[in-house]
Amino acid sequence: MTRRFSGAFAAFTCALSGPALAATLECSIPQSAAGGGYITETYVFHHDPGDRTAVVSDSVILYFFDAPIEARITDDSDRKLVISWDVPMSDRTGQQTRMVYRATYFRQNGQMTVRATPGGGYSNSFEGRGTCRAV
Repeated sequence: MTRRFSGAFAAFTCALSGPALAATLECSIPQSAAGGGYITETYVFHHDPGDRTAVVSDSVILYFFDAPIEARITDDSDRKLVISWDVPMSDRTGQQTRMVYRATYFRQNGQMTVRATPGGGYSNSFEGRGTCRAV
């Protein structure tokens, strides 16, 4: 999936060269058991200030959708940017769920926390922490 992600990332960033105020973040999350395979190594977010939506991409999204998807901005303050999105998925046995993602970017220190929670009454959740840089 890495090669596929790299090509999609290049197309994604080229397509987003828009207004100077737009923000594109590339975030790196070290892999750990806490991520459960649902939190990936690289996230790319594009957000125009004032918009209530963003565009997000990672290898899970590219696996299920073949392209970046639209996400919701749930908080956009001087302190942080919170972005939420859902990924419907199924496993090898056909069991389906909707994974609910929430990424919180702390503007002051460039830190990012990504959480994934499966819908449908599952009690577990997954988390990763890393850093972002503007691209």
